[in-house]
Amino acid sequence: MTRPLGVALLGLGTVGSAVARAMGDREKRLAATAGRALRLVGACARDPGKPRDAGGVPVTADPFALLDDPEVDVVVEVIGGMEPARDLQLAAFERGKHVVTANKELVAREWRQLHEAARLAKRELRFEAAVGAAIPVVAAARALGAVRPRVLSGLLNGTTTYICSRMEEGAAFDAALAEAQAKGYAEADPSADVDGWDPAYKLSILVSLLEGRWFPPDGVRRSSLRSLTLEQVAEAAARGSAVRYLAVADFGERATKARVGIEEVRASSLEGQATGPTNVVRLETDLAGTLTFVGPGAGGNATAAAILGDVIAIAQRGA
Repeated sequence: MTRPLGVALLGLGTVGSAVARAMGDREKRLAATAGRALRLVGACARDPGKPRDAGGVPVTADPFALLDDPEVDVVVEVIGGMEPARDLQLAAFERGKHVVTANKELVAREWRQLHEAARLAKRELRFEAAVGAAIPVVAAARALGAVRPRVLSGLLNGTTTYICSRMEEGAAFDAALAEAQAKGYAEADPSADVDGWDPAYKLSILVSLLEGRWFPPDGVRRSSLRSLTLEQVAEAAARGSAVRYLAVADFGERATKARVGIEEVRASSLEGQATGPTNVVRLETDLAGTLTFVGPGAGGNATAAAILGDVIAIAQRGA
């Protein structure tokens, strides 16, 4: 009988807790789709004693208690940021563990190092949850190796989409941002969202997959959403347009140019109609025409769905 696939969680915030709950609530479904049982061995959190709605998973403050556990096959990193996430992912590979992550910044910035570590360890690095949460845009980009991409465009950040849609209703930028923070869409420090780093990381990942080579996030030209005014929004509306914070990559013959910034879209388009955490991604290709992906690009449950999809894929490969 095949033993269960052991999973360890590094991070037990909104996303980590959603993963833990889903693993407890959907045990039979996960086992049926994975072809073997999945067992949550434990989780690491800064404050193990903090009350959490995380399905009763054992919690430790020491990540190496899990990384060194021979029962752990897959490490799910949902700490975010660069450190200690980078060192912990590399340590997981050194110990022969697969890594699943939602960490867009780390994957985008340390693309080469992480992929090389996974290759040397003969283990998988999977990051579907890093772009678009449950929308399978990473899987699609991986599967489209035969096509030549022409233009990739979309809304890759729910915070800025929420702000733009609220400004259409008359809210000033600062008020809309405060609302986004209150609803949990934006962090206390919203600069990664409104100054374009969050969508730049995601665009970097997608372009890297589509081109088969690393496209650094510093290569994405960014302009901030902070300059958007109610007058600009009203003028766009008078033209039948909506203002959105768009991420775009143009795949030219000689070079790919990528940008994130304020642009007008048709008010009747999917982008123009998007509100809240909705992500919209369009990919124009030569062989496959235009592919469009729409769905919730943030939130604990949506992100957990993508993470567990990656864990299931590893289980199906006989990890």
